[in-house]
Amino acid sequence: MLEIAMKRMMLLALSLAAVAVLALAGCSDNDEKKVTAEQVKKEAKEAMDTAVAYSKQKKDELLAQFNQQYDSLKQQSDQLMDKAKKQAAAGQEQAKKALADLQEKQAAVSEKMAAMKEASGKAWEKAKPELDEALKNLQEAYNKAKAELQ
Repeated sequence: MLEIAMKRMMLLALSLAAVAVLALAGCSDNDEKKVTAEQVKKEAKEAMDTAVAYSKQKKDELLAQFNQQYDSLKQQSDQLMDKAKKQAAAGQEQAKKALADLQEKQAAVSEKMAAMKEASGKAWEKAKPELDEALKNLQEAYNKAKAELQ
């Protein structure tokens, strides 16, 4: 999803730069200024800056969405882990396994979120599906633990 949006923005930025160049080049009357390489560079840079800003904005929005999902799931998992700790203390092996699995999955999501916050460009595109997978794994571990601990 983001990859397509980034490609569209890049295409749009380059298209805008090309249109600007063609528009300025088409104005070849003696009364009009001629397009200079500096003008083309400036407009292309502005278009690229806009595309980069848009990409960062989308990344920030997606990270906020992931954070919201994670916070909700973490809160639920923490409550379930408290229950699992009590059962594990009573010697129930199933509770110990569920607790360990939840802790492992939470740590994996935290790690992927930290990597995604630091990532940019191609690395960010790679980090997104990994974070999606880690969140999915945490949700599955939570559902499994909840079913087993009730």
